[in-house]
Amino acid sequence: MPPPAVARRFSVLCLFLVISVRCSNATMDKDLERKLNETMSKQVSPRYTPLNSSTLQVHYNASANFNPKGMGQLYNITNMFIDLVQPKQAYPEGLIKLSNGSFQFADVKTEWRLILGHYGGLGGLAIVCLLIAAILPCVALFFCCCRCAGHCGARSEPFDKKHDHCRKIMLSTVLILIAAILPFGVVCAFVTNEYMQDGTRDLPSNAKTSLNDVQTYLAATKSEIQILLKVNYDELEVALNDILQASGKIVTDQLAESSHAVSLMTLNDIVEDLASVSQDLRLMNDITRDLRSNASRLDNFVRKVKTNLLQTLTKCATQDCKDLMHKYKINQMEVKVHFDKYTDRYFPKLPDNDVNIALSNISNLLDDNIVQEVSKGKEQFMNIQKEIQQAVNKTIPIVSASIRRAGDSLTEQAKQIMQLIDRLNLDIRKKYIPQLDVARRYIDQYSPYRYYSGLSTSCVLLMVLMCLTFGLCCGICGKRPDGYGDDCCNKGSGARFLMLAVWIIFLQTSILLIATVAHMVTGVLTERAVCEPLRNPNNNRMFELIDEFLDIKKVLYPKNPNADINMSYILTHCHKNESIYKVLKLQYIVNVESLRGYIDQYQINDTIHQLENRISLSHNYKIISESAREKLTALAESGLSAIKFDQFTDNLRDNITNIHLDHLAVKLRELRDRLPPGNDDIRDDLEKNAFDLEVYHKSIVVPMTNLSNQLSDKAVKLQEHLKFNHSSLAAAIPSLIKKVDKAQVFISQEGPEHVKALAAEFGKAFLYQVNSYLNYVIGNVFDNIGKCGPISNAYNATIVAGCNKILDPFNGFWLSVGWSSLLLIPTIILCVKLSTLYQKSDPYPGPLVEAEYLYDAYADRDNVPLAHSNRLRNIHDKKYANSRHHNHPGGGYPESYDGPGMGYGDRERMVDVHQGSSHHESRYSDLAPKNWDFSNSGPPRYQPAVAPPLSTEYERPPPYYYPGPGDRN
Repeated sequence: MPPPAVARRFSVLCLFLVISVRCSNATMDKDLERKLNETMSKQVSPRYTPLNSSTLQVHYNASANFNPKGMGQLYNITNMFIDLVQPKQAYPEGLIKLSNGSFQFADVKTEWRLILGHYGGLGGLAIVCLLIAAILPCVALFFCCCRCAGHCGARSEPFDKKHDHCRKIMLSTVLILIAAILPFGVVCAFVTNEYMQDGTRDLPSNAKTSLNDVQTYLAATKSEIQILLKVNYDELEVALNDILQASGKIVTDQLAESSHAVSLMTLNDIVEDLASVSQDLRLMNDITRDLRSNASRLDNFVRKVKTNLLQTLTKCATQDCKDLMHKYKINQMEVKVHFDKYTDRYFPKLPDNDVNIALSNISNLLDDNIVQEVSKGKEQFMNIQKEIQQAVNKTIPIVSASIRRAGDSLTEQAKQIMQLIDRLNLDIRKKYIPQLDVARRYIDQYSPYRYYSGLSTSCVLLMVLMCLTFGLCCGICGKRPDGYGDDCCNKGSGARFLMLAVWIIFLQTSILLIATVAHMVTGVLTERAVCEPLRNPNNNRMFELIDEFLDIKKVLYPKNPNADINMSYILTHCHKNESIYKVLKLQYIVNVESLRGYIDQYQINDTIHQLENRISLSHNYKIISESAREKLTALAESGLSAIKFDQFTDNLRDNITNIHLDHLAVKLRELRDRLPPGNDDIRDDLEKNAFDLEVYHKSIVVPMTNLSNQLSDKAVKLQEHLKFNHSSLAAAIPSLIKKVDKAQVFISQEGPEHVKALAAEFGKAFLYQVNSYLNYVIGNVFDNIGKCGPISNAYNATIVAGCNKILDPFNGFWLSVGWSSLLLIPTIILCVKLSTLYQKSDPYPGPLVEAEYLYDAYADRDNVPLAHSNRLRNIHDKKYANSRHHNHPGGGYPESYDGPGMGYGDRERMVDVHQGSSHHESRYSDLAPKNWDFSNSGPPRYQPAVAPPLSTEYERPPPYYYPGPGDRN
């Protein structure tokens, strides 16, 4: 009994051998499976029609690009403002609920805090604007009454106060700033109103384009499904039937490769090519004989020409003849061939003798039926293929029927999916597109009303802006008003333009604010209730509410109400460009994963096992006979391998002659033409020799060159062809015979078992083709069929057509009108203040005159001493002259202009009039002398008895009539 250590080592060795054998068998099985799959794919492999063949010519027209056309910043500011006054959600949580298919609203009395907190910003802003709109008419009425009473800037002093100039500058600057900001609102109002009209007019056509793209996408998806589940499966079925029909050949080819019986095919190819090889050798032998014959003729001709030329050139006494004879070595001209005195001196090194021997041996073998002997062995081997194919043919109808049943099931499922697509297409064509036509009619009928109302609103703002602009231009650049003969664009005109702007503002601002509030509430609520949910469907209450109301799963899957799908899921995955199977969750109609069970469901696996059992090897086939082996051995010793084909190429590489005969003929003619007169005989001899050389070249040298090239090419081809992947034919045939003997042993001993293994691997390879198609279908359905990019693009294009092209200009319009209307409120105060300042006709006269002017001019002046009055007048004259001299040098400042033709003396007289007049307008002050300036030294008294004489100093027209100091009666 062996020791324990030896026993352990022996058991380990046995285990190692068992594992090695199993691993080698597994490796052999893997190699066999791989080779068989490669063989089947080479023989018959399905060429599937690509899925995109139906979509290559498909064009989608909807565009999701949006060009704001210069209004982008306005739209951004508008959206920021909307985000500031209103939350993203359209309504607070719990305000609206869906119960039994109807909407239920929360009780306002109990949920008013929730509603106020959600809509407080928008509602507060709307209430403020409406309050302003309500207050403005009251303010306008009060202002109108105030103006009628002579206040609120209705009447003003004729000259500026001390700081009026600074006030004008400051107020004008502020109004200029407002007038500079206001055009942005006016322009934006006009532009957004126009863009809104364009977007509204184009909305039906844009929506129709998007729906047409959806129909195109559905049609393309339907075609892809038909190609994948119908056309591609038909192509697979054709390929599988071809595989079944070629199963015998496939198994036999694999058996030939495994058993090295391929060598038998190689031997058969060798003997079948013997006839062509014999023909090529015979052709080479004929070419060689022709070359020898032509070489002998050419040598005689060359010798004759050389003798004649030497005599002619020797007789010629010119230097050209000697140069030609030495340059071209005429005395050495010959046929450039090798010769041997013991053999034929022309082409002695060509192995034509070996060719003749090999040709004789091959002819004998062909006569001895070597081809038929070897072909018998091939026929015996091909009987294996016939036996296998006959056994397979009995099972082919069963397998084909199973494959067809699976195809019918796939076709039925494809029809279900296509029916769903057709139903969607029908709804688009019969429901939605006609509704767009109705919407177009309503838009064409009613949208002009909205457009012209918006245009009117914009025009009101434009009128106010124009009045402000003209008022500021006239007020800043115009002259002071001076009564009669004033310029049309003086400061008084500016004041009237400003007041016109004020009255337009009072009359129209309330209407503008009400329109702004209506547009704002509509635009903000539409943005939050429609556009925001469409752009961001996830976590949006409004979208969830609409999704719950529509219940899309009942539309798509009426037979499966528990389907887990909603609109937000569809849109989110569609924007990711996923397949229609994932987007619509079509597993509720067709579970693609179930296709993997088709092999067992339709008994394809069982029928393939039946096919495997029929593939067997039952006879003892003899693939090579002793007679064939002997003749093949004789072929190896036939002398074909002894032919040195490279000698043909080596000996035929050079030219036939050492001098080009045609080139020498040309030189002889050139020499003939250069000979001097008196050498006519020599000239004739040169011409004759040149002619002979040309004739020999064309009739002998050129044909010999062609034959040499043909012989060389044929030798090269035979040299490569007769090796058969060995060093020579003599080495190839014995090696191939040994392999055929091994193949005979393999087929006789291991053939049946190996054929059984091949049958099993054939079944696996066949099922692999089916599984490959099923995986191809599953992968394409999951990832490629009906990619949702076109739907996403159409959806985004519809949002752009409705929200970006209509709602964004709509919101931009009310924001433009709103901020412009609010700017008009402080404009009222500025315009009234500036209007009052622009109406003053004279500059600041000085503090004393201003103080006297502020005194009640219509009060009783009897208590004012005349001396004191005269003293004040004199003091004022001096101060006014000094003030005028210091403040207005040159007299060119527009604030000191008092009318045409008024000089310095006139100004002094006007100052005197100001001091003694009680009227508010200095330019209407009476220049006539007053009663207290006469000799009575007192105020005028009524004297009914004696009327003072009429004055001859009357200068002004009525209503300021001064009758003079005479009798007033």
